[in-house]
Amino acid sequence: MIVHGLKINRSWFFVFLLTLNPRKGGSKMKKLFSVMVFLVMMFALGIAHAGPISPVSNPTGPFEPPISDSQTGPQCSDPGYDVTQYHMHYDDEEPNPTYKYHVGDDLNGKCGGSTDENYPLRAIADGKVVYLDEVDDDGKGKRVYIRYSFPYAPGPNDVQTFDSAYFHINGVNPSKVWWSGPGTGSTVSKGDTVAYLGGTGGWVPHLHWEAQWDDSIPLSGPESNPYQNPLTITHALKYRAPSLIVDDRRDEITYTAATGGYYTIFTMPGNAPSSTAYMEYSGERKSLKKAITAGWMENYHLAHEKDGLWYYYYDIDNNFFENGHQYAISANVSGAVLHILVPCNAYQDDRARIDMIHAVESDPRFSDIQVKTFGTESPWSLNPAWDIRWMRFKLSDGRTAYVNQVTYRANPLIRNTAYYDPDLGQWTNWQWVDWNQLY
Repeated sequence: MIVHGLKINRSWFFVFLLTLNPRKGGSKMKKLFSVMVFLVMMFALGIAHAGPISPVSNPTGPFEPPISDSQTGPQCSDPGYDVTQYHMHYDDEEPNPTYKYHVGDDLNGKCGGSTDENYPLRAIADGKVVYLDEVDDDGKGKRVYIRYSFPYAPGPNDVQTFDSAYFHINGVNPSKVWWSGPGTGSTVSKGDTVAYLGGTGGWVPHLHWEAQWDDSIPLSGPESNPYQNPLTITHALKYRAPSLIVDDRRDEITYTAATGGYYTIFTMPGNAPSSTAYMEYSGERKSLKKAITAGWMENYHLAHEKDGLWYYYYDIDNNFFENGHQYAISANVSGAVLHILVPCNAYQDDRARIDMIHAVESDPRFSDIQVKTFGTESPWSLNPAWDIRWMRFKLSDGRTAYVNQVTYRANPLIRNTAYYDPDLGQWTNWQWVDWNQLY
């Protein structure tokens, strides 16, 4: 629906109300001269860590998994793949347990064993090759690293960048992937076949897949080993769960913004954070705040309806798109498109683990993560509207303490954390996790 409206004056301290008044041939959006004052709450959307990765030139759009959901092969007619070791998984399975924590996800075809060998591995989005190792060494095998940047409000300069690493590959697709030194790598497009699943490095064929969040991770040596014990908080925060990142960015809805004082009105079909939403114009993608900086739109160009009134917030990146609610979008430039990424919420355990790590990362008493103690109760017996998850941490003096995370079942992006303070002998109060903070 397109409606016309008057321009709204901005304010540093006020949130203006808008009304939709029926008019012949459409509706008119105008400013109310009475305004409601709201305290502008600035939430910390992320904690910066040393060594952020330099972004690629243009942030990318939606993601897709490295193996197609419909992938089959000569030895396996069952489509798709399984995640056989998840990020931070404690490996104590026979016959060859390492008794260490596994950084990254392991993906196998549905039929297991070597039946998935040479499955094509795709670029998960538009990116750039930043490293290629075609030597079959003992351990990591052949590997390729592809860098991706995406609009994300908590990231440096509203962009998050990470390196997606594929280990144990049989080889790369030379028509799409090449690299001969820093700055020489090819660019790839979402869906390109970039490599082939293998077992190089002495493994049963599978894809070991990492999302490296920090440029201090070396290419060789003990710190580059996917298996770690102990797993320190510092080391864990250099990575994120790759399947979770893709799952958050697979599904999108788009709306072309009206111009000239008009607004495009839409009803949200799901729950989504504003931190991953972005505007696309003339081939460029920018977070909502950066789109304002570029002059594509104003902060009052994104509004939401409540009880028949229309509101906007000055902090446009600190909003939330709620299922079933109405929103309106406008722009200064013709052809600008709003992209809203709706998380699929298929990897809630990964979300809970990173939430629990963030809950205690600034407390110097907490040092190591003991993921083998991770547990869940769904639904939570004390409050069935929520799921609860827990995990134990080792303290620097040798003691241990648990951290809890609860997820609201009706909207899994609503989460809270609490931890046991061993010095006080009691649990902290529940702390709300900013729903725009995903990683």
